[in-house]
Amino acid sequence: EHNIYSNPSYLYVKGAATLRFSNLPAIELSLETPMAFYSNSLNNLEQIDIRAPRVMTVENLTSFNRMQEQGYFYLFLSGYHNTAKQRFLMQIAKQNKGLQWFHFGDIDPDGFLIIEHLRNKIGIDFKPIYMECEELERYADYAKPLEANDIIKARNMLQQGIYQQEMEYMLSHNCKLEQEIVSWMRSVKKEF
Repeated sequence: EHNIYSNPSYLYVKGAATLRFSNLPAIELSLETPMAFYSNSLNNLEQIDIRAPRVMTVENLTSFNRMQEQGYFYLFLSGYHNTAKQRFLMQIAKQNKGLQWFHFGDIDPDGFLIIEHLRNKIGIDFKPIYMECEELERYADYAKPLEANDIIKARNMLQQGIYQQEMEYMLSHNCKLEQEIVSWMRSVKKEF
């Protein structure tokens, strides 16, 4: 009546994997470019075999599209993950033992809080990647000053004893960095 339509959720992935659905033949992925799955279609996903030793979630779509590092299966998060992405990641973990898990996000307090959210909600020990003080130093010309909310979050993480080196660096240098800068500079320098 009011022409309101709920937009579906999509999961963007790339990398080497085999997906088996109950209603389709097995899908073999070896993707350097992303593929999107309508989240409801994943209700029929019975098995996912990751053919890489590592999984990397990526916060930003631009950075996700730039990532070309070998040996990773990538999932675009779009910030904090939703229920469909959580179920997908949990299924990967359950069906693929021994993977290493990484998250690449903005180098700001929220980027690190996303890692904590992933750890708490999914139960996987995600490690930050390309989010160290080294990147803050290397790309300092592109850094932005912290906002009041960033300072509060950084101080809270210091009190909790998490990501101390990164939070202390951000607070002492009044800086944060968007992950798009890191992925752009790394792709320009062909470091992947």
